[in-house]
Amino acid sequence: MAEIEKRAARWAVCARAAMSATKYSHPFMQPLKPPPEGYEEGTQQIREWMKTQPHLPYISDDFVILFLHSCYCKVKETKETIEHYFTMRSNMPDLFSNRDPLSPRNKQILDIAHMIGLPNKTAEGYHVLLYRLSDFDYSKLNFADAIRVFCMFNDIKLSEDRLSDGYIVIFDMKGCSIGHLTRVTLPALRSFMLYIQNAHPCRLKKIHVVHTVSFINQVMCLVKPLIHSQVLSLLNFCSEGPASVVDKELLPEDYGGPLPPVKDFHAEQRKNMEDNYRDWLIESEIFKVDEKKRIKKPSRGMFASFTSSFKGLEID
Repeated sequence: MAEIEKRAARWAVCARAAMSATKYSHPFMQPLKPPPEGYEEGTQQIREWMKTQPHLPYISDDFVILFLHSCYCKVKETKETIEHYFTMRSNMPDLFSNRDPLSPRNKQILDIAHMIGLPNKTAEGYHVLLYRLSDFDYSKLNFADAIRVFCMFNDIKLSEDRLSDGYIVIFDMKGCSIGHLTRVTLPALRSFMLYIQNAHPCRLKKIHVVHTVSFINQVMCLVKPLIHSQVLSLLNFCSEGPASVVDKELLPEDYGGPLPPVKDFHAEQRKNMEDNYRDWLIESEIFKVDEKKRIKKPSRGMFASFTSSFKGLEID
């Protein structure tokens, strides 16, 4: 416990990577100075509750506030999200272990896919994330590895974006083929959907799937049974490109916008992951539950279905 608290404390005092050329460890999210108003009571309630949950790891107040923020300061939903977050990270080693961005398997994913956060927000103040293939050879895709790196990238974005008002996600399917669909493994897909819907501490506003492929119905046959209705309502399928779903001024030149190309953003953000966040990502593997200390074991149904409580999302 002392080592976990020591690492968490070290994370909680670090500054933003982009503001320094030196290498250092990072907090889960960047420190909030001063703490935002309106979170004091909720933070205290969560702190008192966590004292009764010895199986949960120690986390900083900034981390608690991130969970509260993602749940719109609803204490009950925040408790459920924290419980899901750490338990799922313990029970899904394929997705949340081996998080070294320089490992061959993770480098392979970063070589064949672009994952970027665009620099400017929407008019509503939402961050925009863009994902696409950069290499269309489906034989190079390991689906579980792709999900792991996707989660690593998202953890970094949550850290750097602080308390975001929301996220717009764009999946560009250009280059996707039936061969890619055959690489999808159901255990990894199911674990990912459970995590994103029940545990990921962010405010998801919209998911745009652009350049949709002819076999999108087959894709949805795989995914739809795993999607909660609240998330399903966020999905938007579009046969055109990103400029049809967000302001073109937000986009790279690949999509008709004024910004540098996607590959440049990806290279920059990949370097940030490898140089500044590598140690942090590796250390984050310790942040999971200690089942030996759990007072009450979770029901199997938590991972067998979506009957467990679902983290509230604000639907526009």
